[in-house]
Amino acid sequence: MTLPRALSDRDGAAGLAVALFTLTALLAFGAEGSARWPWVGFLWLAAVPFVALLLPEVQRALREALAARPAMAGRIGAGLVLYGVTVAIAGGTGPWYNLLLWPVCIAIAMAGAGAGGDAEPSGGRLLLSALGIWALAGLFDRALRIRVPGGTQVGLAYLAAIDLGLFLFLVVRPLKSFDVRVGLRARELGIALLAVAALVAVVLPLGLAIGFLRLETRWEGTVAAAARLIGLILFVGLPEELLFRGLMQEGFSRLWTPRIGLVVGSVVFGLSHIVRPFPNWQYALLATFAGLAYGLVYQRTRKLSASAVTHGTVDWIWSTFLHS
Repeated sequence: MTLPRALSDRDGAAGLAVALFTLTALLAFGAEGSARWPWVGFLWLAAVPFVALLLPEVQRALREALAARPAMAGRIGAGLVLYGVTVAIAGGTGPWYNLLLWPVCIAIAMAGAGAGGDAEPSGGRLLLSALGIWALAGLFDRALRIRVPGGTQVGLAYLAAIDLGLFLFLVVRPLKSFDVRVGLRARELGIALLAVAALVAVVLPLGLAIGFLRLETRWEGTVAAAARLIGLILFVGLPEELLFRGLMQEGFSRLWTPRIGLVVGSVVFGLSHIVRPFPNWQYALLATFAGLAYGLVYQRTRKLSASAVTHGTVDWIWSTFLHS
């Protein structure tokens, strides 16, 4: 991939800008998480495929390589297992039985994606992949964490799960609905921000009324606020949208209808927030409303990056001006 070719269109230029910003920020601040050298270096390397796969040229190059060498998909999956287990053992993190779940989760996700071909996977297969990716990201995100732009910390398995999902559904089994291009057009950005305004108008009064939210400003300056916004969109909004809208909502939609997929996917998203602390019904209720908004943005734009903007911006408003 050459630089002029990568900059030849809106999506390539935007993707390259995002990649360069993110990798620079990780180099500067990543060691401020719980991981230290040399482990922060391994986690930083896990972030490289994430941002690289946002580039259309990288996606195309990998698809061509996979078409020439079909066995590459299995080898990359096995390599991801070896990488994760080795780094986790060497870093002294997690009980031994959690390590065994690395190959199980990755195998489930790859089985759902299938071996490629022209036909898109069924809704059931998408949900199977979502289960493997969700389990991988959730079970191990407690150790070897690095700081991403804005102060959020993410763990080794979380990054590995993002890499796996992007690789499977942008390269191995490209989905027409799995659109992560970050060069949003004015209409798409407008829909994303309109959904933010609608959520503030509806969910904020509801959260205050039920006593779950209270106003509490934590402004640390413009630069810090901008970094937090970008970090939340990239490392919280986009990964969760890949899973909950790109795989789960899409999977339920293919099983039933887009309207049912939107509702069921939003309920699942809401219930995923019930465990902090369990049973946190107030959080689950507000997250379900938020999921409906994110899902509608995805349906209207067909871009996961647009719903990620809505998601990350809502999280930014919450973390900057509210407390629960």
